[in-house]
Amino acid sequence: MKPSIQASLIISDAGLQNLMSAGISTGWLSAWLQFAGATDVSIGLLESGAWKNSKADIQIFFATEAELNTVAEPFIEEVPGTPITLDNPTRHALHFQHDHHQTLLLPIGEIAYQRNSWLAALNNGEPLLPLYIAASDALPIKLEPGMSASLDKPAQIPCLNNAGLMIEEQVINTLKEKGISIRTVESCTAGGIVSRLCRVPGSSEVVDRSWVTYSNQAKQDELDVDPELIEEFGAVSQDVVIAMANGGVDAGDSDQLHICIATSGIAGPGGGCAEKPVGTVWVAVAQDGQSTTSRCLQLQGARHEIQSRAVIQSLTLMLHKLEKSKV
Repeated sequence: MKPSIQASLIISDAGLQNLMSAGISTGWLSAWLQFAGATDVSIGLLESGAWKNSKADIQIFFATEAELNTVAEPFIEEVPGTPITLDNPTRHALHFQHDHHQTLLLPIGEIAYQRNSWLAALNNGEPLLPLYIAASDALPIKLEPGMSASLDKPAQIPCLNNAGLMIEEQVINTLKEKGISIRTVESCTAGGIVSRLCRVPGSSEVVDRSWVTYSNQAKQDELDVDPELIEEFGAVSQDVVIAMANGGVDAGDSDQLHICIATSGIAGPGGGCAEKPVGTVWVAVAQDGQSTTSRCLQLQGARHEIQSRAVIQSLTLMLHKLEKSKV
C-alpha cells in the first residue's frame, strides 16, 4: 500500500493576490501537488503562523522573497537548499530535503506554466501521475467552478486530458499542432475567452484577434450581423450567435486558417425571463470550410461564475470541433 504523503501549501497575502491576478486557483495548485504524489494537501496563510506546527511531509511556501528569507533561516542552518531557476521574472526557488521532509520556497511570479520544474524536484525526478481533467464539477478534486480532476480515470465523465493541463494550455497546444489561429467574438463573456488563452506563454502564435460586441449595434457594425435576426430572435439566440461566429471567421483578408468562438448570454443577476432565464448562454464555433457548431448552455452561479463556466464550455466545444476536424 502506497504511504500517505501529506503536503501543506502555505501562501502569504501577497502570494494570494499574485495567484488571483493570474487567474490561478489554489485548487489547481493542490491538484498539481497530488499529480506529484501527495496524497493529501492542506492550504493555509503564511501570516497565520499555523504552519510552524505542521507535521506535513512536504511544505511549499509561495510568498515574496523577503518573506521567504525569514522562513528559510532554520532550513539553511540544517542543509543547503537546491536552487531551481524560474522565469517571469527570473528568480530562484529553493528546495530543501532533510530526512523524509521536503520544503520548497517559491518566490512570487509565474508558477503555473513552469510547474514541471518545481514539481519534478518534489517528486525526485520521477514521472508524474496521470491527472484527469474534466469540464465538469463531478470529479473529486475541485479546480475551479466548472472544472475538476481525478487521479483515477473516470468511468462516466468525459475528460479533456490526463496530463493535468489547464484548458487554455490544451487549446493553445491543439491550435499549434493543427496550424489554426483563433478569433473570439464575445458578448456575455466580455473578453474572458481570449484573456484566458493569452495567459499561456506562446499564445501569440495562434491568437489572432478578438471582438467584445456587447451591444446589438456592435454586433451589426463589427460583424455584419443582420439586425433582422436580432429583432426576430433576440441577441441571446442560436441564429445570432452563429452569425457572430461566422462574421468573425470571415472578417479581414488572411491566408491563415481560422476558428472562431462566439458567445451571447444572460450572466445576471437581472435580465432573464421565463423563456431565457439567467444563465442562458448560446455558444457557436465556426471554422473555415466547415459547418458551424452551436450549443445552448444553462449555467448556474453568480455572475462571475456564469461567465467563467461559459468560457470553459466554449473552449470545450471548440476542442471537440478541432478533434473532429480533418485539418
